[in-house]
Amino acid sequence: MSTHSATILWTRGEATFSDGHYARTHEARFDGGVSLAVTTALPLPSNTIPAADPEEMVVTATASCHMMFFLAFAKQAGFIVDRYEDTPVGTLGKDDKGVERLIDIALSPKISWGGDDIPGAADVDLLHHKAHKACYIGNSLRCPVRIEP
Repeated sequence: MSTHSATILWTRGEATFSDGHYARTHEARFDGGVSLAVTTALPLPSNTIPAADPEEMVVTATASCHMMFFLAFAKQAGFIVDRYEDTPVGTLGKDDKGVERLIDIALSPKISWGGDDIPGAADVDLLHHKAHKACYIGNSLRCPVRIEP
């Protein structure tokens, strides 16, 4: 078992707050000194600076987790990955109870291979299947995570 933590920091600043006109932008601090600006997916003025929104971070974490397992399984199988690029898309919508949530995440990895042993389509499908089953983040979500290579 392992634990993972971060610090979320928001301050009101000069905003009145009670009128609803306050910045949604805040800071997420991670170990190792990494800091990330986070905001709502709402348009300006609610999000005051370029920043990631929580929905994007869930989608990104899912894609990143899948990729890390994919790379590990590719290495174990003796394949060399030169480049892995994904443009994941998460869809917000209402579930069957009318609750708004992520209802789907689609991963679209594009992989460039190196070395003499280039995997075939069946090999790549198996690597994605194994990565999908092993991904902690994907396993924690209620929505389906689809791979669309």
